Amino acid sequence: MIANVTHLDAVVVSDLFGIAPKTAHKWAQYADTSWAAYLAAQGNPQ
Repeated sequence: MIANVTHLDAVVVSDLFGIAPKTAHKWAQYADTSWAAYLAAQGNPQ
């Protein structure tokens, strides 16, 4: 299911799997392949 949210709109995923759109949106955020937010949260290690 998580693989689908990376390729489909959250509303489409919610219809396909019978979950709330808000839940599908959260899954899409969890499945995000970008490390930018993680790295920004870590700050500058110097």
